[in-house]
Amino acid sequence: MLLEMHCHTSKYSKCSQIGPTALARQVKQKELQGVIITEHHYLWREDEINALRVEAELEESFLIMAGQEVETDFGHILVFGPEVTIGEKISLKDLRENFPEAALVWAHPFRNGNIPDEKKLLNPMLDAIEIFSTNQSPKENYLGLKTWHKYKFTAISGSDVHAEGMAGAYPTQFDHPILNMQDVVAEIKKSRCKPFFKEIPKSGTNIVVTEITIGTKGYDESRNRIILKNITDDKKWAAAKSSSGIIAFLYKNGFGEGQFRVPGIIDVNDKERLIIESGQRGKNLFDLLTHVDKKIGIDYFKLAAGWLARFHNKGIREGDAESVIKKERKRFDSYLDSFTRSKSPYLKKIEPVINYVKEQEEEIYLKRRELFILNHGDYHPKNIIIGQDRQHDITTLFISAIDFGSAILFPRSFDVGYFISQFQNQFYAHPEILKYCMEADFIDTYIKESDNIFLDFMAQVKLFKIRANLSIASYLIKVGKGESAEMEALISRCLSG
Repeated sequence: MLLEMHCHTSKYSKCSQIGPTALARQVKQKELQGVIITEHHYLWREDEINALRVEAELEESFLIMAGQEVETDFGHILVFGPEVTIGEKISLKDLRENFPEAALVWAHPFRNGNIPDEKKLLNPMLDAIEIFSTNQSPKENYLGLKTWHKYKFTAISGSDVHAEGMAGAYPTQFDHPILNMQDVVAEIKKSRCKPFFKEIPKSGTNIVVTEITIGTKGYDESRNRIILKNITDDKKWAAAKSSSGIIAFLYKNGFGEGQFRVPGIIDVNDKERLIIESGQRGKNLFDLLTHVDKKIGIDYFKLAAGWLARFHNKGIREGDAESVIKKERKRFDSYLDSFTRSKSPYLKKIEPVINYVKEQEEEIYLKRRELFILNHGDYHPKNIIIGQDRQHDITTLFISAIDFGSAILFPRSFDVGYFISQFQNQFYAHPEILKYCMEADFIDTYIKESDNIFLDFMAQVKLFKIRANLSIASYLIKVGKGESAEMEALISRCLSG
């Protein structure tokens, strides 16, 4: 059962800009089962609640109850249960003594960067802590979640409604049906409630990624999403910080809103080796293309080319070209080593290809360094998110790229060739998609949207397609697919160019 636990109306709270009728109706529209109005130092009377129900045209099954938010020496406290208005500031000690049967909840304790200590969070005079609030930043909400997991106190969430569009955003979930305020108090005191959210951890090598979705859909149909990346490896942490710097720059320079985007960076914490990003509503391009209509799929495919062109048009030159070529030399040695150690039947055929690509890259490094700009480095369908801000409004469609951890200083042709090869490999088992998402369409769209296509661009794209195929082949060997049909097709593409 979902209830809005923290909200204010313009009728009795000067800080609020939303009327009682609009508030109640909006909570109902969010498909919550009820609302508790918590004005500052004022408790709604029963006759006022009944009149509101009539005015808002809400059935009896939708709960409308009243608590209050009270200022104390401890902080703002949500008070549930007492049937009298607490009109003035009061100490927490007196509040507890005067209303021993009430449920007392510490409101938005993490806002303004506040970090409550264990003693305060576990204060026996409190019955619960509001860990999620629209009055806290995403970073502060994460801190609330983290401390809840650590100390395991009773927690709720509240929207702290003061304006249109906020009502019902951060409800509290109760384990059992609620019929009245006595039930609310009892369930809080017995810890049979919690914030309404979803937390999905995904572990990888030296990294734990957690996606957190808080509350209900907003009026733009988006939920508050944050992505947590906790990284233990030194090199991967350095790469992740660099990646976040690139994303933050792009976000501030044209990719923060509109059709072409990157995620927002909320925080980079060196001490905890934690990066917090804003989550985005949508699915990756790979998953979408396997489920959408052909025409829509082609549009998404071309949109990916458009994003890449706009990114390259920024002409970012941050980075060290010399370190890039040194890494590439080591990479080619590792490719050859993979084929050698696995005693691959393709070794004799692939060795001259490796040497050719290596020599051509050296030539570009020596003679065409003016072409070097920042490339994504790992631009492929699973690192591309497509979504809509509003589910039924196609004009809110957007495309976003994630994971800049492999960003590299190279000619723009690198990302283009890399994407094409990765696309062909990822959809190897879906030949029908490869028939209509064609390389030529991607390149044509990219060129149309680009501000600088040099003379040997297509020759370089061909070269970097082979370079990407070598990388994929090395990976297939690593996972035991060195003699698979997929590998055979890949080697064929390497040899044919």
